[in-house]
Formats: sequence, C-alpha cells, structure tokens
Amino acid sequence: MQGRRVLGLALAGLLALGVVALIVVPRIRSGPSAGTTKVRALISSEKQSYFADPEVVAALARAGYRLEITSAGSREIATTRDLSGFDLAFPADAPQADRIRHDRKINASYVPFFTPMAIATFAPIATLLTAADVSSREGDHDLFDMRKYLGLVANGTRWSQLPANSVYRTEKSILISSTDVRTSNSAALYLAIASYVSNGGNIVTDTGTADRMTDRLAPLFLKQGYLDASSQEPFDDFLTIGMGKTPMVMIYEAQFRAHLLAKDGSLSGDMVLMYPNPTIYAKHTVVPLTPAGDAVGRLLTTDPELQRLAVRHGFRTADVGYGRQYATERGASPPPQLVNIVEPPSAEISERMIGQIEMKYQKGPG
Repeated sequence: MQGRRVLGLALAGLLALGVVALIVVPRIRSGPSAGTTKVRALISSEKQSYFADPEVVAALARAGYRLEITSAGSREIATTRDLSGFDLAFPADAPQADRIRHDRKINASYVPFFTPMAIATFAPIATLLTAADVSSREGDHDLFDMRKYLGLVANGTRWSQLPANSVYRTEKSILISSTDVRTSNSAALYLAIASYVSNGGNIVTDTGTADRMTDRLAPLFLKQGYLDASSQEPFDDFLTIGMGKTPMVMIYEAQFRAHLLAKDGSLSGDMVLMYPNPTIYAKHTVVPLTPAGDAVGRLLTTDPELQRLAVRHGFRTADVGYGRQYATERGASPPPQLVNIVEPPSAEISERMIGQIEMKYQKGPG
C-alpha cells in the first residue's frame, strides 16, 4: 500500500504545471462497475498525484464515480480555459474559483483541503539567514521575515554580503526562486504575500496601489531570469541539484510534506522548510459545473477516507487531529500551527498586478 502511494506522489514530478495533461482514471475491478458515473474534472496540476493514487481512485469508485482528469494551470482554468464539457473545475486557490463562480453565476463551492506557502531551503542557509536576522525559530518551525527580505532585495544585497557567511559564498543576488507569475498560482501567491507586506500590512484593494506595488515587486521575478511554469520544476531542482542552484524556493508546503510522509528518500537530512512571515494559504476549491460535479466536490470534502488520503499527500484538512496523528505514525514532525496568515487580493487586483508584470517582460530591459 505504501509503495502505491509513493508511486502516486512520484507522478507529480513527471508532469509540468504549464502543460495540459490528461489522466483517465481506470475503473476499479474490486469496486462497482455497473452504474458508475464518469465525471470530467479540470484540476490544477499539483493535485495530479492525489487523483492518480490508486487508493483515491478506489474510494471514488466505491462511491460510484470514475473521474476523468484534465490538468492545467490555475490561472488558465480561471481565465482562458473553455470549461464546457467539464463537471467540475478545481483550481489551487479561492480567487480563481471565485472568478469562475462569478462568470458562470454559480453559488456552490467546496474546499476539500488547503496548504500554506512555504520556502524549501537547506539547514546551512537557514542558519545564515538567522545570523542575518532574516529568519527565526518559532516553536517547532522557522519563520522567514518577508519585510526584511524585501529590504535586502530592494538594496540589491548579494549572498556574499551577509555577515559571517562561510557556507554560501556567492555573488548571486539574494532571491527566492519561484515559478512564472504569468502562469503559476504559487508565484501569484508569492506576489500576494509580497504586496501585502509592501503595502504596510494591508491587502491591495485598488488599481492605483496595485500599479505601485507592481513597480516595486516586479524585480522579484524579473531578476530571476528564466522561470519555470510549474511549481514542481524548481522544487525538483531543489531536490536534485541542491543548494548551489536553488538555495531557497517558494513552494506549497504539501509538496515537501508529501515526500516527508512518504519516506521516499528524496529529502536529505539538511533540507528544511521555512514559512514566510506572513504566509498565505492556497485553498484548493472545487467549483461544481454540473450536479455530478457537485456530488464529487461534496464527497471530496466530507468523505473520511478521501480526507485522510489528502493528508497523506501532504495537504491540510479540517481534521487537524488526523494530520498530527499520521505525521506521528510516519515519524515526522506535525504540520506547525501558523498564526500570521493573510488573505490574497481579489482576482481582479491579482490579475492587474500580474498583467503589469507581464507587460514589463514584453518591454524587456531598458
């Protein structure tokens, strides 16, 4: 059983977020075949491993459903993808879901699970950042001070300029690696956190402020050079290439914890998580487009087995107790209780900021 879960998790590393991939979930011979309802689901790509897990497939089949999964980026799902023919849309965050609901005049939605944004890094980097007063220990987890980090970026600070730096002596600028904000929800949430901090601890709510924030924060992405479309790609670089290329990468906590709980050997002993302070939750939200999609959305949210399987894939659910219990069973630390959580801007304001950054890419240097 454990091997099958590990296999399911490994599928995420084989698929890019920016490429639409189709997984047809097979019928389960041990479950009911007659009368099984096929449900077409358009999901954000980081959930592919969950829906490809044989145990998830079996649980859905026992309830009478066979899911046909198509994956795409969350921003594409909400803004450009034709949703006709699908029974449900399942982007990675609430603003995209709200946009779909608004455009289609849909009232219902479901949030089966969620995950905070986190920064995957290495113990020597965490120690270096602590010495520079950018990160600190809070109980059982490390916090990364976004305000101080943005100050370092604004000043063009390089790793070599950090005091007592003997572990990462490079002239590279201090930057968190991320995905492309034009395509990826994880990058959009990174922008949301940064805009909140840069706006004096306030959510950006108007276009004028959005434009000012964009001018200030665009270098977070532009200075990185080439950016991947999928949140899995920079995380794979973190796992395989290591600290030299990717000292810090913005990820979903679930990506790291899925490997931690699976014990698949991909995480070395010096790989650690820091949490942006403040951070933000990616609330994976089902928008039902048909009655069958509504039934599956409700099932994903309320079925105890499907909820437990989501935890095993690194996600957080309403059942906090099981999350802690399963982590203990796997010999892992439980997900920390985070306090400083902020909300993203509205979908319209987020699109405004992303669109402004996109224009800066098109304009190029100078």
